[in-house]
Amino acid sequence: MRFLIMTDIEGVTGITTFPQAERGEIGREMLMHDLKAVLAGMRDAGAEVILYDMHTDGRNIDLSEVDCPVVEGKPILAELWRGVGGKGIDGLCLLGLHTMQHVPGALLAHSYLREYDAIYLNGLKVGEIGIEAALAGEQGVPLVLVTGDDRGCAEAEALVPGITTCAVKKSLGLSEAICYPPSVTGPMLRKAAAAAARTPTAPFIVKPPYEIRIEFSECPYLHTMKRIHSEIFENENTVIMRGDNLLKIWSEYLIYEKEMVTA
Repeated sequence: MRFLIMTDIEGVTGITTFPQAERGEIGREMLMHDLKAVLAGMRDAGAEVILYDMHTDGRNIDLSEVDCPVVEGKPILAELWRGVGGKGIDGLCLLGLHTMQHVPGALLAHSYLREYDAIYLNGLKVGEIGIEAALAGEQGVPLVLVTGDDRGCAEAEALVPGITTCAVKKSLGLSEAICYPPSVTGPMLRKAAAAAARTPTAPFIVKPPYEIRIEFSECPYLHTMKRIHSEIFENENTVIMRGDNLLKIWSEYLIYEKEMVTA
């Protein structure tokens, strides 16, 4: 068995603010705590692992503390899902995730960029969990594990029946939560990872053709995107990407997004 683990930070043990996740050393420390627990659980199940660092610039994992390959830098490769492809991958794990933007009372709720009001895939409102599950599903890879706060875990359970989840904190608001200590979340995560590796789950399949619709809030990014890629706008604040290959159109949008945030 071989699994791809994609790591974020907002949903790891003890993190309740965006500064902790984005600029605080505590975010990386707690990421490594949760990741090592999940890796131990995967080893308990006899599984091999490859890691993909998906948080900010994709350079948050301490290579000295893991014993498996790590995809760093968030490569955009329309021909190769997450730099590894789907062949030989038995399941996707999302570690440290969170719920989508504007979920009432949800901790650190956002959908990739906080400037995105909503993302729709073929009319279904999704966040990062939904997009990553669909991209994996197109490769024939099931989403088998999500760890994060309880609201993010509930989002995953509604999307993928039978998925294994592990809530390391209970959301009480955008930046408030009941946080369980590492001494508690470590064993929880290890047990959940082992169970996920042993539990068959069907891929989350969205049938083509695909339409990705992204609604922006009023922000500088919106005006930058209008200036550099006006051709993808449906109306004043909404961009549309369409095609028969989800990975291809999502990768194309990520190139536009990278141009937008660096302009």
